[in-house]
Parts: sequence; structure tokens; C-alpha cells
Amino acid sequence: MFDAKFQYTNKIINNLMEISAIKEFILNSQIIPSYDLLLKNKAIITSSYNSTSIEGNPLDFKQVTELFNLKENNNLNYSTLNKSEIEVLNYFKTLENLDKYEKIDEKTILDIHKNITEGTLNDSSMAGKFRDSPVVIGHLKTGQLNFVPPSPLKVPYLIRELLDWINLQNDLNPIILAGIIHYEFVRIHPFVDGNGRTARALSTLILLLKDFDIKRYFSLDEYYNQDRESYYAALQSADKTQDLTEWLEYFSTGFLVSLSNVKNDIVDMSHFDSKMSEKIKLNENEIKILRFIEKNNSIKNKEIQDLLNLSPQGSYSYIKKLIEKGLIKSQGKGRSTVYILK
Repeated sequence: MFDAKFQYTNKIINNLMEISAIKEFILNSQIIPSYDLLLKNKAIITSSYNSTSIEGNPLDFKQVTELFNLKENNNLNYSTLNKSEIEVLNYFKTLENLDKYEKIDEKTILDIHKNITEGTLNDSSMAGKFRDSPVVIGHLKTGQLNFVPPSPLKVPYLIRELLDWINLQNDLNPIILAGIIHYEFVRIHPFVDGNGRTARALSTLILLLKDFDIKRYFSLDEYYNQDRESYYAALQSADKTQDLTEWLEYFSTGFLVSLSNVKNDIVDMSHFDSKMSEKIKLNENEIKILRFIEKNNSIKNKEIQDLLNLSPQGSYSYIKKLIEKGLIKSQGKGRSTVYILK
């Protein structure tokens, strides 16, 4: 029978306390529907970009965002999509459909994996099926062998053990439970590919099933992708001793950082929304521009380009919209032109 070995360190306890406080802040925040949708879409885009990027997907954040917008507007030409784009679209679909699962069982795991990998595997028949061959985890460039997952013959048995253990955890903190599932799933490595993406999706799902309701605003994957070496090192910390304490310290810290980012977004939105009339609503980029002006008194076209990774034309379109909304005005002429709050 699987059992998780770990200790509640001061770091884990403090992280959980801070997470609980931020969770209450988010749940009690009065967020208008347009901002609610914006935060949920941002989480899907951020998670999809970072989770696929961790596993080598070459699309940058801007390309992933454009892909999401094309999907939302039904402007995708599916016949021209490449493997990298299909991977990202699969992750969009997986995250958007997590609400349909009522429990984590073998069928759920296989279905999530199929959704994540469909149309991207060398052997398409392995989408949604446990691997039937051995695999090794290592560094492609150095040839260093980091980990040898269990034999494929053991995979179904180990997954059943994990599921039996999950079903007994009625009192364990949902964040700790999600962290343990993430680690053990990656350790078992039940699929030929897509194990990391499936593990991260399952971690998100268990939080939803355990009523850790944070409105689908957060993205753990961004924290992992910012420093992949630390992510892999934290996972590997338990490989020899099976003590998950160090991994859970890392996992809970990442969770805290992710929720703190959501809180900051809500504070920014609330800050500007309180100053606007009911007819003026802002998107995320407009809020970033206004926040920059507040902190720095003004902003230049070039600074908007750098802030939002835009072309000069894209930057100007935001300037024009904010001027039309009566929120900013220009000051100076030619290359000396800056924009200030009106």
C-alpha cells in the first residue's frame, strides 16, 4: 500500500497559513464578470504556455496567447496546425474541461492523458494508455541518467495503489495532497510521454475536487517554468529516500507565489475599477499601462512596447484606446511625447 512520508516543517506550515489567508481574500473579492473571465483566461493561457514549455514546446507566450484568442473567436484553421500548436490547444481543452470530472480514478487519468497528447505522439495508439515499455529519465545533452521509472508491468498496480491512498485522504490539506499526487505520478511515469503535463493537470483537478475553490484563477506551472532546474531538483529530492518534505516545501512555496500573483492582479483591477464609471472597463494590458504611469508619472510608446512585448503599431492601439476612454493624454511632441494620466 502506498503511503506518503513527509514532515510538516515551519516553512510548509507558514506557506499553508499564508495561502489560506490569500484564498479568503480572493473568495471575498467582488469581481465583475468581465474581470472574472479575464483572470480565468489568463490562468489557462499561463498554465498552457508554461506546462508545455517545461517539456520543450517552442511556442512563446505571445504565440500561445494568439492561439487562445484564435480558438475563442473560432478563427483557427485546424488543417495548418503543427505539433507544437496542437500540444497547446490540447492543454487549453484539458484545463477548460476539468469541471466534468467528479473523481480521480483510472478512467479519469487515462482520459486526461488522451486529451493532453492526442495528435502529438509518435504512436497515436498510446494516447490514453499506460506505457508498455521501459523508459529512462535523463539529460539529452549531457547523457546523465537521473531516474529509472518502475517497470511497465508495475504501472497499473502502482496507479491503483496511489488511487486507493487518495480515496482515504479525507482530512489531508488539499495542497499537500496535490503535491504528493504530483510527485508520485511523475515517479511512476505511467505514460510514454506527457507525464509532467498530466501530473500538473491532476494536481489542479484534486484542488477542485477538494473544494479548494480559488475560482480557477491560479497557475502553478509558471513557477516551475521560471526555474526548471529547481523544479526538477525538488522532484528528485525524494527519489532516493522517498521523503517528500523538501518537495512539499517547494510545492507549497510555488502555490503561495502563484496565489500572491492572483491577489496582486485583483488589487490592481479593483484599484482602477474604483476610479472608473460603470461604462469603462479595462483589460489586463490596459491596467498594466495605467499602473506603470502611476508608478513612473508617465510612459512612452517604446516603454509600452517593452512592457507588453508589442510592436509599435500594437502599442499605439493601446494608447489610442486609453485616450478614447479619457484615461490618459499626451504630453510633448515627436520623440519627446509621453503619456500621463488625465
